[in-house]
Amino acid sequence: MKNGFFKKVSTSPKYQILAEIKRSQGLSVSELCDRVDLSYMGVKQHCVSLEKEGYLDTWRRPKGMGRPEKAYRLTDQAQEFFPSEHTDLTARILACVDQVHGSSAAEKILFQIYKNDIAELKQRCTTASLEAKARVIVQYREERGYMSEYYFSSELNQHQIIEYNSPVQPLLDRYTIVRDLERQLFESVLGVKVARDEQRVSGLYKCVFGFE
Repeated sequence: MKNGFFKKVSTSPKYQILAEIKRSQGLSVSELCDRVDLSYMGVKQHCVSLEKEGYLDTWRRPKGMGRPEKAYRLTDQAQEFFPSEHTDLTARILACVDQVHGSSAAEKILFQIYKNDIAELKQRCTTASLEAKARVIVQYREERGYMSEYYFSSELNQHQIIEYNSPVQPLLDRYTIVRDLERQLFESVLGVKVARDEQRVSGLYKCVFGFE
């Protein structure tokens, strides 16, 4: 997404609704009302409009008691509202690199990109605290559109970095090495083993990096 367009839409009520749903596994109108400064009817009207435009779909989510409630989640089409570092030209360039220099050439380029990212992150980390290092990574990834958050799970006794957007998602599918490179980036900076758990439902994306 172009920066100018992103800045223009980021303050609109519709974008705020999409962003809140993006940072979840789906939300009801009532839950959205708790997160955005709009009335129930205002949220409902925007959700209906976004569904007609193809950016949201719905499903009946089971509740502990009573009838299932209607919840909204993103479609793949909604990804156009969120930062992306991947373009069709990027894919074509990497494909041509493989054609010219051999089947592993693109992976070598991706390896070097993440190696450079590791070097930059290590320069930013001036503390030995695991949580502080994690927060540096979160800020770095947030700047690049990963919608990244730090969380400590007391239940699992585990630090977690949770991301709700992947600007390189098409590359994750084309080059599986990217998943390993992401995990290795976290491990190199944090100095501990990291587990990477990726989930996709409809147009929703969630990736949890867990470490102790």
